[in-house]
Parts: sequence; structure tokens; C-alpha cells
Amino acid sequence: MKRLLGIGALALATAGIGFVASKITAQNTGAARPAEARSKVALLNLSHVLKNYTKAMAIQNELKDMFQPLQTRQKAKAAQMQQLAKEAQAKPDQREILERQARAIKRELEDLDNEAQTLLGKKQDETLVNLYKEVQDASSRVAMASGFDMVLHYNDATTSADYWSPANIARKFQAGACMPLYFTPGTDISADVINALNTAYSKANPGAGAAGSGVTPTGATAPAGTTGAVSGGN
Repeated sequence: MKRLLGIGALALATAGIGFVASKITAQNTGAARPAEARSKVALLNLSHVLKNYTKAMAIQNELKDMFQPLQTRQKAKAAQMQQLAKEAQAKPDQREILERQARAIKRELEDLDNEAQTLLGKKQDETLVNLYKEVQDASSRVAMASGFDMVLHYNDATTSADYWSPANIARKFQAGACMPLYFTPGTDISADVINALNTAYSKANPGAGAAGSGVTPTGATAPAGTTGAVSGGN
């Protein structure tokens, strides 16, 4: 067994010497080495894109309008519960009746929550999926037009104040996804994707506003030397 191991080690050593010798020979004879393959990677701030995508903002306003009547009813019911709680403290002899009324209102609030989930839940889910597909499609078009081999998306603040907020910094420590600490100007293609999305949306909806068009790329005035996360404030 030791002899076999010795022969194996000798063979590896001989192969290593042969590899080094051939490498030195190639260098001495000026033999050209194959060029290293390099990938061109782009970054996309998904939060920034969705905040500036006209369609996403229009859908958000639509959802708010749908939820507004339910929210008004919820606030009214909550105010009734608070009033009943005050009356129960002021009128101990009527507490049982008032508490029974409060429980009934609580059940009505639960019904309103269920109604809101039924009304908005499915639409929100469909909206998220569709928006992500559209961002992915726009990213692919921008990447192919710009010669990028890969696009990585991340979520980060777009103003210096939000970037350095304790909540955002805590999120960075807890986030499972990779967060870019440094990237050069031109790497982040969020603005290009926003423009691609808004251009396509405005063509399909001529009457829609053009908010978010012409957005400048987000830069990184965050950590020293960074040039990609938050210089633009939108």
C-alpha cells in the first residue's frame, strides 16, 4: 500500500513539474494564452423602479380608491368601540350591555377585514406577479441592448436620508439577499428599465401620465467610495 501511495505521489509530482515546465516554455516562447472570459453584470434597484413605474403608481392609487370606503367604515366602527369603552367605565351598572355591544362591533370589524382581503387580496397578488414579469421583460430588453450578461436586482433606499436611517441599516444586516456595497457608475440600469417600462406603458395608454420618465440613475453616496445606491432622490 505504501509503495502504491509512493508511486501515486511521484506521478502527481512529475505531472506538476511537467505542467510548470510547459508553462515556462510557453512564456519564454511568447505563446499566446487564451483571453479570460468576463461577464458584464448590471444591477437594478427594484424598489426604485416600482416607485417610478407609472403603471405601478396608477395601480397603487386604484387599490387605495378601492380600499377607501372600507377604511372609512373601519374607522367609524373603531370610534364606536372606543366610545363604548369610555361609557362602560363611566357607567358600571351598564357595563355588561355596553361590552356586549362592543363585541358585536368587533365582529363587524372582523367581517370588514375579511371583505377587504377578498376584495383586494387576489388583485394585489395578481398585480405583484404581473409587475415583476414586466420588470423582468424590460430588464431583459435593456440588458440585451446594452450587452449585459446578467442583471441582479436588489432593494434599497433611494435618498441619503432613507439610506442611513436605522431601519434601513438594520434591514441590511438581516436581509438574506446580497446587498451591493460598491459598484461603478453605469452598472445600475434601474433608470433605463424605468424609462423602458414607462415608454411601453405610455404607448399602450396615451392618456396616462409620464411620471418617472427621464429618471436619472440612482447613485451611491452611501459608503465612502460607493457610486451606485442613493445619490438621486426620488
